[in-house]
Amino acid sequence: MSTIKEILGKKGKKYQATIRLKGYKPLYKTFDSKTTAKEWAKEIEVQMKKGTWCKANIEVVSPIVSVEQLIRYFQKNEAPKRYSKHYQYDFMYEWWIEKIGHLNISDVTPNVLVRCKNILMSEPPDKPYKNHTLKSNSTVRKYMFCLSAVFKYAVRELGIIQINPMSNVDKPKKSKGVVRFLSDEERTALIRAAKENSDILYLFVILGIFSGGRYSEILTLSVENIDFQNEMIYYLETKNGESRGVPIYHRVMEIIKEYLEKHNIKSGYIFLNQKTKKLPYLKGQFENLVKETGINNFRLHDMRHSYGSYLAQNGAELLEIAQLMGHKNLQQVQIYAHLTQKHTAKVVRKMSANVWDFE
Repeated sequence: MSTIKEILGKKGKKYQATIRLKGYKPLYKTFDSKTTAKEWAKEIEVQMKKGTWCKANIEVVSPIVSVEQLIRYFQKNEAPKRYSKHYQYDFMYEWWIEKIGHLNISDVTPNVLVRCKNILMSEPPDKPYKNHTLKSNSTVRKYMFCLSAVFKYAVRELGIIQINPMSNVDKPKKSKGVVRFLSDEERTALIRAAKENSDILYLFVILGIFSGGRYSEILTLSVENIDFQNEMIYYLETKNGESRGVPIYHRVMEIIKEYLEKHNIKSGYIFLNQKTKKLPYLKGQFENLVKETGINNFRLHDMRHSYGSYLAQNGAELLEIAQLMGHKNLQQVQIYAHLTQKHTAKVVRKMSANVWDFE
């Protein structure tokens, strides 16, 4: 049995044909005219009744012409394979579709993209952030790299265009920012306050400072990904899609064991609320803890910066820091380079003293 439903959308009136026939999954398709919808539904229904219908009969490969078609195709077929959290780019895709989705791909030039960049730089932040009234350079860069990945795919995989138009557009300079890490006094105060607050917040802060995990990585850590014998934890759901193992200090492992035993957790997420079966919002609890402790200008992500800074101060090389923190290249850990200078100076002086044998 088929039905035709009238739909009013942004692009005007459409007609959705629905076919429901025993033995088949419901089938839907939208048309510009009611007549076309009826004809399509009638033809498919006849095929179903004869037993000759299959999904391949109605799937036609159409060329990708517009920017919207290209973005939608990438968003559906490529993004889930590339990014572990592909959905975090959805609002950026929508922004680009709104601005240039109507254009043919071949009509997108650096001139068009520069104007889009200027619009981005004049817009307010996506989320309220301190006293910022405009999008930061880092945010604008993310929007631009988001679309650049789509065009790069169109060049290399689809062969629709020869050159990625975004490659000729200058991105705003990335803000250097300041590496904020806990001083010895602040670290002690924060850990003690967390311990007094709750077991769960205490363990969360310990893992943040002594494993360098991102918020989502720590929150979704499971018992199965803890190697108690070799004192390692493994972060699988990482930002760049790659898993990594992190060596853990034996005292941290003891705290993990005590926590699991106390709360009778033998499998699954270690931070899962046993009553609601949901993961808690530890970010909010952490922010309240920081305020109560009186530590100024310190964000949750700064625990990760603290980990990287401590590694640098204790002699770790940039490559080692990148591996432990899950960065793909050294450029991302250059912010810790100045902290390694003292260690480098010691290495140079030691080397020079050992080979100074000509006098």
